[in-house]
Amino acid sequence: MRFIALLVLGWFVVVPSVMAQCYFDGNNQQVSQFTMSLPATLSVARDAPVGTELWSSGWVDAPPNAIRCVLRGNVSGVLAEGIGSAVVGFSSNGFNSVFRTNVDGIGVSVFWCADSVCDTNYANVTPLSGLGWSANSASFDLKHKWWVRLVKVGDVLSSEPLIINGVNQVKFHGGVIASMTIAGQSEIQNGACEIDPGSSNISVSLPSVTLSDFNDSTTVLEDSAKARTFEISMLCEPGVNVRYQVDGAASGNVLENKKSTGMASGVGIMLFRGDQGSRTVLPLGEKITHVTTAGDSSVKIPITAKYYKTAATTREMTGGGVSVAAVFTLFYE
Repeated sequence: MRFIALLVLGWFVVVPSVMAQCYFDGNNQQVSQFTMSLPATLSVARDAPVGTELWSSGWVDAPPNAIRCVLRGNVSGVLAEGIGSAVVGFSSNGFNSVFRTNVDGIGVSVFWCADSVCDTNYANVTPLSGLGWSANSASFDLKHKWWVRLVKVGDVLSSEPLIINGVNQVKFHGGVIASMTIAGQSEIQNGACEIDPGSSNISVSLPSVTLSDFNDSTTVLEDSAKARTFEISMLCEPGVNVRYQVDGAASGNVLENKKSTGMASGVGIMLFRGDQGSRTVLPLGEKITHVTTAGDSSVKIPITAKYYKTAATTREMTGGGVSVAAVFTLFYE
């Protein structure tokens, strides 16, 4: 018995497509693929307020492409799987715009634009996850730009590196037309200090003194019982160079007494570095290096306030109130 097999040879054409409703067109007939690199290090100041921008790529060009859609459909965006839930309180153009990362306290925003010129104010741009508008049946010449921002959304206590795994995508009619990978990792540097709330506004009350406590031959009232020591307290990360500066209405290094009814004359306040026994004058208007921290530590800056005779002689002094004001500025590197 013979079997006759009939073999029919045919042909088919593979047309690169987004999906049935859209097709890649022109010379760039493929998904626009782009890689955005995270900064190698990310500095997060301990005292930086929530909402502080930690890093921004700005708009970065990705490979262009063109598509032709034969039916009306939707444009949508998908965040990478390494990006978590939305952080409450952050929005752009009416949509949630900052999302959690693997590091608590650091959020990420991802934006996409397909125009030649894109709005540089992120508050006016719809975030990737908010994309959801309709697209007509037409041809689209897409320029593709991506923007990634890192934002402080809370206290950053972890030292683990920031990593954002996965692929961010833009879809036309359900098919991917552009993708962006956030590559690399950022080492977190928390080199900063946070001033203790109790040190943010300090009122120092010096003991009352009399004219007889002063004499013509000296200027500083050295009696430790007539002085007061106060502290500026803060919590610092390791390896921080802590410096500070004190400013105020002064003559040289002497804080001047307020001039008004009932105030004393011929007397001011001089500040010293250390306790009541210190004779190291704290220079006003100059940055002073205090310490370089070796580890997470509580840093205290002791300062002593002492009366200072500004009149040439005690006969030129008059009794009354003494009130001076000074501003403490913290610097850390």
